[in-house]
Amino acid sequence: MASNQINHQQLFSLLVNQLSAGAWSQLGKTPNPLTGKPEKNLEAAAVSVGILEALLFKTAGNLTRQEDALLSDKVRELKLSLMEESNKR
Repeated sequence: MASNQINHQQLFSLLVNQLSAGAWSQLGKTPNPLTGKPEKNLEAAAVSVGILEALLFKTAGNLTRQEDALLSDKVRELKLSLMEESNKR
């Protein structure tokens, strides 16, 4: 692999961070990149969190400690925020 290419661990981190960023946006915690304004879509956020949870479940035992910690932390933080936002309804 050439030194300018991204390795699998970096790609995995990028995937988790991109999915998480979408969920944060859907929770209204970060601005929508198209409008520049926060917009909530809790149903879409729940799907995004579910995707990350499925990824965590399906990759159990196959991740490095760093990858597992990254994914587990994102899922935990997003689930908590989703619960808080859902309770505001």
